[in-house]
Amino acid sequence: MNCPVCDESRFAPLLVVHGRALARCQGCGCVAVDALPARGESASPPNPVSRDTARYMEALRQRGFRSGSLLDLATASGCLAPGAYDAAIMLHQLQRQPAPGELLETTCMALRPGAPLLLTVPRVDLRRAKPSGDLWYFDETTIQLLLLRRGFRDVLVRKTTASGLLVTAVRGERPARPKCSVLVAAFNESRTFPVLMDALLKKDLPGIDREIIVIESNSTDGTLDLAKQYQRHPEVKLVLQDRPRGKGHAIREGFRHATGDIVLIQDADLEYDLDDYDALLAPILSHRALFVLGTRHAGDWKIRQFAQQKLLSAGLNFGHAFFTGLINVLFRQNMTDPFTMFKVFRRDGLFGLKFQCNRFDFDHELVIKLVRKGYRPLEVPVNYRSRSFREGKKVRLFRDPLTWIWVDLKLRFARVLPKDLR
Repeated sequence: MNCPVCDESRFAPLLVVHGRALARCQGCGCVAVDALPARGESASPPNPVSRDTARYMEALRQRGFRSGSLLDLATASGCLAPGAYDAAIMLHQLQRQPAPGELLETTCMALRPGAPLLLTVPRVDLRRAKPSGDLWYFDETTIQLLLLRRGFRDVLVRKTTASGLLVTAVRGERPARPKCSVLVAAFNESRTFPVLMDALLKKDLPGIDREIIVIESNSTDGTLDLAKQYQRHPEVKLVLQDRPRGKGHAIREGFRHATGDIVLIQDADLEYDLDDYDALLAPILSHRALFVLGTRHAGDWKIRQFAQQKLLSAGLNFGHAFFTGLINVLFRQNMTDPFTMFKVFRRDGLFGLKFQCNRFDFDHELVIKLVRKGYRPLEVPVNYRSRSFREGKKVRLFRDPLTWIWVDLKLRFARVLPKDLR
């Protein structure tokens, strides 16, 4: 048995409930259910799903369906004509399929490009799961991984009290090769910027197309002239800003120019090691994760060691621990380094999200909004050498921490997705 999400064949036993064995995929975390009911006990029939037609049609309308042919997978039979339907609906069926990926593949091919799909899957308390016809249990992350792998895009997941998760997506076009957009925000980095760019252009990413998007914020130390030297390179897009508005604003500008299905954020300094790209990209390319963080805390938590500013480095390390704990408590996570520069994720995760932060509070905003959208972060250890303020670090100690606290608390209660997509 292979996992329908990531094709992993290794499953770790979880527990046995009502005579049914549950096992978790060691790749993506999808849960498999023993297909046989307990001895002397028959599997219960499928739970009836309330066909709230008006609600489902409104959800499809929000995703672009106005009129046309609607494919109802509960009543469909036989072969489905390719590209014949303007929308599809699948209510509590996917988790009962021996091969749910194949059903999604067939459904995707039956839809016209850009046509929406609406599906529901149950939310299950694994400790109390009752015998039923379910063969798989999907959560917010694994259902998105499965849909993205099978040709859908712009996936949105919302929790409902009646039927579990209500998911919408639209049919996309799968590229022949994955493409990674590397975003480089550059401002007054003339010493390190050309070294980084030369190393980045030499970096080989087997099996992956790439584009390097440099966002230059009108530097005053010569970085602008250095950046212009790369604008004719076929793999480089140069985005020029009229003035510096902060790293967050620059990355937000980079999002608007990114065309890859994977986004990787790269600073213009030399604190991080480009050789870590392979380990960061691997979980996403193998459909095991939607969102990867390159954690600097795999070993000693004291990641900042300034030889001539020991008190300052200790203060920064304690501050990092405080803000990490704050985010973990507020959003029920267990991250070690949510503020790492190395953030790698499916570009699909940006769909429906709007960002407002301009400085380093953007690191908080991006992680929190992806987490709240269902992008469970996977942390991968990376190499790191912190530079000091004397070497060009731009964090403002008496301003930025206040904005971080404000963003963390505000996003705990604020709506993440626009109202018209809820």
